[in-house]
Amino acid sequence: MRQAELLRENTRELEMNLSSINRNSCCCSISDAQCFVLVEIGRNGGISVKELADNLRLDKSGISRTVDELVRKGLVKRQQSKTDRRYVVLDLTNKGTARFNKIENEMDQRFTEILKRIPRDKRRQVIEGLELYNAALESSMSEEDFDL
Repeated sequence: MRQAELLRENTRELEMNLSSINRNSCCCSISDAQCFVLVEIGRNGGISVKELADNLRLDKSGISRTVDELVRKGLVKRQQSKTDRRYVVLDLTNKGTARFNKIENEMDQRFTEILKRIPRDKRRQVIEGLELYNAALESSMSEEDFDL
């Protein structure tokens, strides 16, 4: 199998795993996109819509619409920044925090189980490879690769 094919297959399998977890458990009432946004806010409380869009490498208007839906569902709240009243930050509600924790726990369990299927003496090698792969992906993304 060509290297590029292997990477594409790995990405497809990862996306299917994530979607499966979302559909079958904690995200069944929200879309995959809403799930990703919820997790990003949970990991970076007090984040702005612009920062969220930058982190997810998505269009700000699309992120804003997704946030609006999460606010309507009672999972996210908008607040004025304590340091700059012109700045609005996003945080999770109690309901959103509970959903975030459930997502994180289920993801951790799922990927821990996958890692356990790799021979113990190869696990560090796989993790190092993934770290290199993630760094390469990160460095390949620049602001001109997506619209802000």
